[in-house]
Amino acid sequence: MSSGRRTLVAVGIALALGLAYWGWVKQLQPRRDKAKEDAKLIFPGTDAASLKSILLRKKGALDVRLVKGEGQWRLVAPIQAPADNAAVEALVSQLADAKREEVVVEKDADLRDFALDQPSGGVTFEPTSPGAKPQALFFGMDAPAGAQAYAMLDGRSEVFLTGLGVKSSALKDAGDLRDKSPWSFDPNLVSALRVGAMALSKGKDGSWTVTQAGVAEPGRNAAVQAWLQQLGGLKALSVPSEDGKGRFGLGAGPRLELSFGDGARLTLVKGGAAKPSGFYAQVLGQKPVFILPAASEAQFKKSAGDLADRDAFQVLPEQVDRFELSGPAGPLRATKKLGVWGWDGRATAADEKPFDFAGFVGRFAGAQLLKRLPASQRPAKPAASVTFFSQAGTVLEKAEFGGRSGQGQLVYSNAKRAACVAASNLLEGLPPAQARATSSTATAAVKQP
Repeated sequence: MSSGRRTLVAVGIALALGLAYWGWVKQLQPRRDKAKEDAKLIFPGTDAASLKSILLRKKGALDVRLVKGEGQWRLVAPIQAPADNAAVEALVSQLADAKREEVVVEKDADLRDFALDQPSGGVTFEPTSPGAKPQALFFGMDAPAGAQAYAMLDGRSEVFLTGLGVKSSALKDAGDLRDKSPWSFDPNLVSALRVGAMALSKGKDGSWTVTQAGVAEPGRNAAVQAWLQQLGGLKALSVPSEDGKGRFGLGAGPRLELSFGDGARLTLVKGGAAKPSGFYAQVLGQKPVFILPAASEAQFKKSAGDLADRDAFQVLPEQVDRFELSGPAGPLRATKKLGVWGWDGRATAADEKPFDFAGFVGRFAGAQLLKRLPASQRPAKPAASVTFFSQAGTVLEKAEFGGRSGQGQLVYSNAKRAACVAASNLLEGLPPAQARATSSTATAAVKQP
């Protein structure tokens, strides 16, 4: 064989060896490592969807049994109550990832050596598949060293070590898995709400009206919807009574009543204080008593001031790119270009203070009505008006100013089509329509509106 052919053969062998190594390192070895780890799984292929019941046992405590029906988990022992689906699924997920960390004895073990003759706890999964056998895992004592516990599967003789986290996740009490929501409802279906002296009602167009002390005001829809979301998301700290028996101060407690379009009602009654921090609550007509966190008490203290729309105008500063003002001192126009405000057709005097355009727009955006008036009190001959425009030239708001009263100034909002009394400082600080002359021949300054 010539030296050239020997070289080609050597190169070919090297390439083959390299490809084999690459295939081992990059392809086969990771798969084998995964298969080796998967072989350690105690409950391979298990998830919440594959189970129809779960039994949890803890030494010295009542058995906890959960059953799934129509996709929802329910506690059937030691109490009859809805289960927290998320908590049950987290439990199953933790156990589905549980592994045999080390096999201690393969067979013929003396179970007393590991306290498995009288297990400290156990979990049994019953699969949904027809004919599939339940799988039971039992826990013994904790290992002397390391965060592990002795365990064994029912029907198998080997004793192995598994993580203490696996054991603690399985030894749950019913209270750990009970649904602690005092009620369940769709906020979008609520048509009316009452708490204390305040009532809310939703119109056919979806807008809310807030009534308190006989005064009806338009509600801030976003604020009402946010409140309903908070109410729907209430979570109790615990459930001290499933049958409602006991003294919880619920007799004369404040009530929060929800009404729905189909005529149904839900009423949450607030009870007395619960230690260490919280209060008792119960849904009227239902037995369980919950302890809600102290922060939830704010839901019973909402007032019209929290939910009524008391904005004098409908202005969002980020949408305003131009405004025009008319009044006794003449017209003023300002435009925002590339994020910078400036006057249109008006020179600024050398000694004139810079005008705070953003602050001016912001005053209107944040103005609150001091008194609500009917639209009929719109100023017949406005003393001044301010119109805000978008970049496209759309009128966002036009405010017409009338005379002043003891409380503030009469203003009419075109966007809201209503009159109100608002603060009197909205037009303060505006410069004259023409810049003040600085020469000796200057004419008298034009008065500000």
